[in-house]
Amino acid sequence: MMADELNYQVIFVRDISLAAAFFIEKLGLKKEEELLVAGINCPVLKMFNGHRLMLVKHFEPETEPTVIYTDDCLRDFCKLKRQGIELFSVPIYRTKGLSCEFFDPSGNHILLLEERDYTDA
Repeated sequence: MMADELNYQVIFVRDISLAAAFFIEKLGLKKEEELLVAGINCPVLKMFNGHRLMLVKHFEPETEPTVIYTDDCLRDFCKLKRQGIELFSVPIYRTKGLSCEFFDPSGNHILLLEERDYTDA
């Protein structure tokens, strides 16, 4: 992967302000910029690993899970649980790493993933 490569992911949300607050306050993503899409300012949030998540207003949630990368799935799972977020899976080990799942305020299925390389055992 090139050092300057950008990885953007779009997620549809009903309320941009509510969604931005959720991802920033609950998951610690950082607001990087806003891009104008169809006359609406859409925030671009940066994950800890440099990947970006763009929030775009739309009334229907995503049908496929959206992956949000974290550097500590267990920490974030406990934090979300303490904050009253209903998680529908406890952290489990998958091929790509440790993950848990929940719905965001727009009804999007979120997969929180801490990438792990199991070949370094």
